[in-house]
Amino acid sequence: MQKPTRRAVLASLATVAALLATAASAVDHRAGNDPYESISSLPVAIEAPSQTVLGQAYTFPDGVPLIEVFKITIEPGMKTAPHKHAIPLLAYVLSGELGVDYGSRGKKTFSMGQAYIEAINWCHVGYAAGDATVELLGVYLGQQDPNQIKPEPCDRLE
Repeated sequence: MQKPTRRAVLASLATVAALLATAASAVDHRAGNDPYESISSLPVAIEAPSQTVLGQAYTFPDGVPLIEVFKITIEPGMKTAPHKHAIPLLAYVLSGELGVDYGSRGKKTFSMGQAYIEAINWCHVGYAAGDATVELLGVYLGQQDPNQIKPEPCDRLE
């Protein structure tokens, strides 16, 4: 078997790179439904994506990443216990109207289709703001060891 020349190897690498670049540019979720033909891919706006809902800067935790996703349901008249998160949490409201009480920082309301980064290390209470059940998707961005996903309880709001 003949050993490939340096020129042949470089030409092959250039061809692979060109194919990968073409494929990468073709798979663009922001480009709507092309090249997926019958699949729609629309971006979800995030309220102030580079900071939390309270204007806090955040970074991703060090170490081995751990991403967990939860579908959270809050029935009308129900509310969470006061709690806080040590890590970034992307919240996306699937249905209903979510109210969040941040104590001295005020209350905020999020409707279906809205997304935001939850406050970090700030005690708050979530509740159904209207008469409908609230469903939201929570994407927790933590680290595996220690597992930082579980919200920490608070005695009271700040």
